[in-house]
Amino acid sequence: PEGIKKTKILNVEENMANKQFTRRNILTKGAIIETEIGKARITSRPGQHGIVNGVLLSK
Repeated sequence: PEGIKKTKILNVEENMANKQFTRRNILTKGAIIETEIGKARITSRPGQHGIVNGVLLSK
């Protein structure tokens, strides 16, 4: 399924910027998040833009 999908973020799975960010569910660019439709990698800068864009990872 290609195109844009709006979905809810359930959890932060992995954040390479800092281990504490994963524990505290802080979103940064490059973080792996769990969404309703699968895992995704964040491509935007949520702290600067106020919006989260990401790419779905293969299942």
